[in-house]
Amino acid sequence: MIIDFHTHNFPDSIAQRAIATMVEKLRHEFVPFGDGTLACQLAAAKSDGIDRCVMCPVATKPAQADVILRTARAIRDGELGEEAARVIIPLASACPADPDCKVRLKAIADAGIKGIKLHPYYQGFRLDDPAVFPFFSAVRDLGLVVIVHCGYDHGFPDGPMTCGPREIARLLSAVPGLGPRFVAAHLGGHLGNPPGATDRLLETGCLIDTACLEMLQDDPEAIRIMESWPTERVVFGTDYPWNRQRPLVEWVKSHRPDPAAQEAIFHLNAERLLAR
Repeated sequence: MIIDFHTHNFPDSIAQRAIATMVEKLRHEFVPFGDGTLACQLAAAKSDGIDRCVMCPVATKPAQADVILRTARAIRDGELGEEAARVIIPLASACPADPDCKVRLKAIADAGIKGIKLHPYYQGFRLDDPAVFPFFSAVRDLGLVVIVHCGYDHGFPDGPMTCGPREIARLLSAVPGLGPRFVAAHLGGHLGNPPGATDRLLETGCLIDTACLEMLQDDPEAIRIMESWPTERVVFGTDYPWNRQRPLVEWVKSHRPDPAAQEAIFHLNAERLLAR
């Protein structure tokens, strides 16, 4: 069993435009694998031996949260096909700066959606800004899982670091109890931060995902984190369609050869999170 805890797709009506916009923002340095649609993702998962995919949308405007929640419910309830309902585990999203964010978070929890995805750069906030602590307290109190883009983002090359290990640690210190429900994507946001920076997260209780871009998989710090972090604190994630899934499966296996560790990383840790 393999659960990819970090994937993306877009509604058919906007997928082409959304992918083109992101590729442009990334200065054409990255090309996605596929066209960004749900159908393409399902085919890729089947081809690469991925059993379940956690879908991680991001609301860049407050009103998008409602649309994303409706889509999540439609996928879960089979309205977009039996295969999608079987394979996709949809998350929702909300904007921390939205005055109605707590109402929207409660709607997500009441709908039975397991959690939310956030992206500080696209949503315009810092993880260590006290103004967002009430938002994250509400996430914790509702029992939602939150997966957050962490570390440098190639689409924002000149921006300040808003979501590295230092900022994550400050947030989790300010919101006690959130750590076990918090997934710091991209190996804990190490990229753009000094070597060893992610280790300050060990005391926070948070998890990290394995979404490491192919071009960075020989990076000594990425390898160190992949090999040294506690097994129970790592979930498999790819950031598909920006990474192919099967090669990243093999990358994880090469650095965590123990079968018990692989089982935990590939599905047991994710199942524990999603059972909350």
